[in-house]
Amino acid sequence: MAKINSVQSSLASRLGSDARFPIAGNFQTISGQDVLLQDMQMLLLTIPGERPMRPGYGCHLRDQIWENMQDAAADGASAIRDALNLFEPRITVLSVAPTIFENTGLITFNIGFVIKTTDTALNLVFPFRVGTQLSFS
Repeated sequence: MAKINSVQSSLASRLGSDARFPIAGNFQTISGQDVLLQDMQMLLLTIPGERPMRPGYGCHLRDQIWENMQDAAADGASAIRDALNLFEPRITVLSVAPTIFENTGLITFNIGFVIKTTDTALNLVFPFRVGTQLSFS
């Protein structure tokens, strides 16, 4: 068994590493919790059918863009939970709680989850704007 020198190298080996997005200039790498959070955001921003060779990958959250805010919040929370449970095996989703801001058309989804390999509980707040194609703000 390989000896792990630090907690950070342990996280990097257990959660992986990737290029930091968006790519500006040169490539930078990220690992550990940062890569996990980036992968979750990319999953939620991907429309099913958008990725070649993986037509089912993605989240049906964008299907809610033109719905009323209460329906978008309820159906969006369900779509987020389904996508994370199906495509992100590194976490266990605990909760997806929407908060509606009527005056701005913004819904924030507070995603509570646990990283399986480290038993670390984290939160990700994911914004979604109803009534516009630019939903990530």
